[in-house]
This record gives sequence, structure tokens and C-alpha cells, in this order.
Amino acid sequence: MPGPKPRLHLTYAQWPAADRLLWERAFCNDDPFAESGGARLAKASQQRCMWAWRRFLGFLAIHEPPALEVAPTERLTVERVRQLVAHLTETCAPQSVASNIDALYQAARMVMPDRDWTWLKAVKARLYAAAPAHSPARPVITSLQLLDLGQQLMEESKPEPGTPISMHDAIHYRDGLMIALLAFIPIRRKNLAALEIGRHVVLEGDRWFVIIPREETKTRTPIEFAIPELLIPYLTFYLEIVRPRMLRRPTCAALWVSNQGGALSHVAINHVFKRLSSRLGFRIAPHDARDAAATTWAISAPDQIGVARDLLAHSDLRTTTKHYNRARGIEASRAYRQVIVGLRKRQNQRRFR
Repeated sequence: MPGPKPRLHLTYAQWPAADRLLWERAFCNDDPFAESGGARLAKASQQRCMWAWRRFLGFLAIHEPPALEVAPTERLTVERVRQLVAHLTETCAPQSVASNIDALYQAARMVMPDRDWTWLKAVKARLYAAAPAHSPARPVITSLQLLDLGQQLMEESKPEPGTPISMHDAIHYRDGLMIALLAFIPIRRKNLAALEIGRHVVLEGDRWFVIIPREETKTRTPIEFAIPELLIPYLTFYLEIVRPRMLRRPTCAALWVSNQGGALSHVAINHVFKRLSSRLGFRIAPHDARDAAATTWAISAPDQIGVARDLLAHSDLRTTTKHYNRARGIEASRAYRQVIVGLRKRQNQRRFR
């Protein structure tokens, strides 16, 4: 009787012993003097590498099972990668294929650092070069647009005094606060979803802060932002009225609560932004808040673009200028708050001329 059909992704438990050993040495090693730096990669980067390796092994399990018995150092060859690319191309977009091979290259570098992977690096570079652009240029987004949208949603959703807030309005208020907070504090979606009251959202004296330790950030750079005074009344209303209306699990510390009463997942946050897109008239994603921050800063203070690097917690200024500009932590957030307030004042002055 035939067994189950092989899976596209070979689970870790099904990996050859040699592969698991290499992976544990690379990604479970806390020795700072070890040759491989896999353990020092952000969790998201580690997971990306693992998924690419799982996909490669799954491909072999289906198309060339004997290859799983070959030593990992000898198994990863130009011909097998060529076959993998052809296989991926059948179901994936060119950018996705290039990204998968890029992750496979990064994984190979980490688990087998003594081998020369120049050829694999060249393959992934050629795949990226051959892939068409993601999409036509999208409209320029500024943080002021996001802040205005967030405030509109919150103001529209507030109930009359003495009237309980409905679930529908609670959801819209939560969405508004989320987008307004991102306008000032452009953190990544993963960190946004993971925010917890008392752990990341902290009250010190009469000021609220967002504090994310280095272990939880992509670049291993700690993040500390002061929540601007403009948003404090909105945050207070959310914590005292809106969040309790949605919460069903008293032990839940998540800042963002779903209509099911628990923590809002990072996937659900994508749906939040899909709803917000209809209000703006064009599609936005959580990451666009980071683009908007770099763009807003570049428009207002192009000679101080280094502050945008600190605002976005980048380790390299080139990342900010190359990937985020479409047009130190707490200090950057304060400076950025002044930029947004200044832009809004100029905007209001133009309206009433």
C-alpha cells in the first residue's frame, strides 16, 4: 500500500541527521567566537532560512529521494538548484523564486561557512535581476496622512457621553489608534502585533512609552519611543473604554485586541490595513508606515536623513535611503514628532488663507 505523498516542505523531524546537526551548530550556538553567526540572526531571518532549506529538502524528497542520503556539503549543487528553480517557477512569481533562492543561499552560508557559495550568490543575483519590478510606483504616503486618517476614525467612533461603545465602533477606534500610533512610531508589523501593556507600552510618571528590547527587534537594536502628547487622550480612552469592551480574556496583556476577545494576530493586522486602504483610496500595508516616515523626514529635513535611520531602527543608513525613501531612538522620535506637528501647522495655515 503506498505511503503518504511527500510534502513540499520537509519538516525538521524528517530531515537527514546530518542536516539537523549542521542546523543546530549554526543556529543554536551562542558562542560569539563561533564561525557561523546564524544564532545571532533575527528570529524572522532564521525562520526564512529554515523554510528555504525545508523547501529544498522537500523538493528532493519528491524528485530525487536518494539525494537525501548525500552529505549536505555535496548535495547542494548548481544542477539541483537549477532544477529547483524550474520547479518553483511553475507555481511562484519570479520575485518569490529569487527570494527563495536568496534564503537558500543565506542558509548555506550559515550552516556550511567553510564552503565557497559564490556561485549560489551569483544565481540569486541573476534571478533578482531578471524578475520584473513588484508593481508600478505607488502614491507617495506621508505620516501626516496616516495620522489624519487615524484621528478621523477615532473621532467618528466615539460614542455619545454616557452611551456604551458598540463592537463595530470599538474595532474602528482600535484601527484608528493603530494607524495614528504608527504615524509617530513606525515599528515593524511583528513588533506592532506583539505590543503588550506593562511590558512594551509602559507608563512612567505621566508619560507613556513604547519600549522594545533588542532581543525582539530585527536588527537587534533596542527601540524606545515616547508616545506623543497628542495621542495620550486617545490612548487613555482606548485603554479605559474600548479595549475592555473587546476583551474577553482578563489575563491577556496584548495592546491590540480582536473582536474575539484575544490578542490581534499579525495576520489580522494585514486585514486592518486592507480596510484602511479603502479610506485612503489606494492600497497600504503595515510596512508603508515605515516608508511614510522616511519620506516625511526626507521632505522636511533632507540634510538630517541620519535621524530617519534611528527612527526606523536600521543598522545601516543605506537601508533607509535605498528602500524606504519615496520622494537615536527616543531623540529621533522627539524630533520626528516636531516634524509632523510642524507639517500639520503649515497644512492648516494653507487651508485658512
